[in-house]
Amino acid sequence: MTTLTDLGRDSASRNVAADIGKLFGDAIAKKVDSDLAALFASFASGNDLGAAGTELTADLLLKAESTLRALNVPRPYYGVFNPKAMFNLKKTLTAAGYSTAANAIGDVANETLRNGYAGTVFGIDLFENANLAVDGSDDSVGGVFHPASLGLAMKTDFKIETQRDASLRATEIVATVTYGTGVVKDDYGCQVTTDAAL
Repeated sequence: MTTLTDLGRDSASRNVAADIGKLFGDAIAKKVDSDLAALFASFASGNDLGAAGTELTADLLLKAESTLRALNVPRPYYGVFNPKAMFNLKKTLTAAGYSTAANAIGDVANETLRNGYAGTVFGIDLFENANLAVDGSDDSVGGVFHPASLGLAMKTDFKIETQRDASLRATEIVATVTYGTGVVKDDYGCQVTTDAAL
């Protein structure tokens, strides 16, 4: 909730109410995203990979893919990691091949060099998400998972309500959403703990 005064509204060159709505929307989206990402730690403990201080590597992703395949988890798989955790993977992928006589790097390395997106590795579509928390030891918990592993229930969609307060000469603006998150199939995902220090 915020209060938009008449003075603030009337003296601004922009549509302040619309700007406030965008800020509310961004904040709620970040909250929902963070709540979903926090569920990575609730995947089946037998699927935990990595550890504090462990760099994110192609080998670690292959272990996640193999873990899910061994449990007969169908594709598609998605990997979500903090951008600082993705740093080492990108660095490794772009350096791959330069130690050979031909200096021939693969398509994934070329794509990473071109636009910074690691793309798909071992059938895992990789995404960076800055909403994944980094702890005091510079570690972050990411995840490799099937979409059916997590659930998001939206009871009410994002909405904005206003209430005029004439005595204050202002309008109260309130944004709400009603939702819930949860792990639906805990063995359909792998918690991957990695280093998130540059």
